[in-house]
Amino acid sequence: MFFSILLIIFIFILFRKQTIDNINEEPKKELLFCLAWLLFYIVLSMVSCAIHINLINEAANWLFLVLFPLFITGWLKKENLVTTLKKTGLIRFNKKTLLKTLIVCILYQGTIILIFSLGGGAPDLFKNILSKFPKLFCIMIFTAAFTEEFFFRGILQRTMVRSLKRPYIAILLTSILFGLYHYPFAFYLWDETAGSIANSLKTILTDQAVSGFALGLIYYKSNESLWSCIILHAFINAAIMSLGTALSV
Repeated sequence: MFFSILLIIFIFILFRKQTIDNINEEPKKELLFCLAWLLFYIVLSMVSCAIHINLINEAANWLFLVLFPLFITGWLKKENLVTTLKKTGLIRFNKKTLLKTLIVCILYQGTIILIFSLGGGAPDLFKNILSKFPKLFCIMIFTAAFTEEFFFRGILQRTMVRSLKRPYIAILLTSILFGLYHYPFAFYLWDETAGSIANSLKTILTDQAVSGFALGLIYYKSNESLWSCIILHAFINAAIMSLGTALSV
């Protein structure tokens, strides 16, 4: 959670509040669909994990978090898919936003390496991280980072911001829901929290929810550029995974 809080600080420093297009929209039907769909997916994940059936995986995420929500929200708005994609921010990006996003990523990774290398062995730690990071980053871009950000930021947060008209409240609520989405995995699959409701909730409502707030914040601050939070999400996951591998060597 400490590193996620630093991320939030970095984002506030580097990004300024942007103008959000169509803020006066009231997509209540889309928001209700997103909330109902998320509840269904969490229940499905619980069942899948409980009975050890591989219903929820990266391929399923493309169907349940990208394709199905894309078609349904487009149908509810009676608009074509290209228009819906544009509204998520998937086709919105510029060099200035990219540069700021990369600076946030570099500051995040640099802080992690600095803190974990204080006891010595910085060159070896840096080398081990770099050897794993590029491959993990590429994998994350096309899996969890893309699918989760498409739904949680590109659809859910965007519709919640326009429904509530209070961006930071919407970001907070979306980040909590993002944390709850991880509950089945925390309760059934993660070694540190498996079998404990209290520990699972504590973990997802701190680590996952706070990182979700950082991702929601960069989406909002970058004028809803979906690629900014996809890149940051992939970077976070790759950094954590490569660090874990490096420390276990």
